[in-house]
Amino acid sequence: MIRHLAVFLAAAAGGALLALLLRAAAYDPHASHPPPAPPAAPAEHPAEHPAEHAVPTVNRICPICGMPVDPRLPTALYQGQRIGFGCSACPEEFARAPERYGPAALANRVAGD
Repeated sequence: MIRHLAVFLAAAAGGALLALLLRAAAYDPHASHPPPAPPAAPAEHPAEHPAEHAVPTVNRICPICGMPVDPRLPTALYQGQRIGFGCSACPEEFARAPERYGPAALANRVAGD
């Protein structure tokens, strides 16, 4: 009887250990957490808040990277017109040199073309 009890307890402990190891191997700590939000633009930055990006832009092509404008990205104002961008790095680049990229955006082309 004692031997049967010992075998049962050993099997239960081994099964629990195996289940623990399998669960630890399959655990993804980032699966339940959303990715961090990008940093907010400074107040003096011409890019608008992401919530305001639903307004149509004057361009369909990013004047910096040449990609199609992504409506989910922040926009910028240039000469009263809303400019859209193709990637998340472009609004910051536009803020550094709006006179370089602004005319290209209004003409719906890539700067330097």
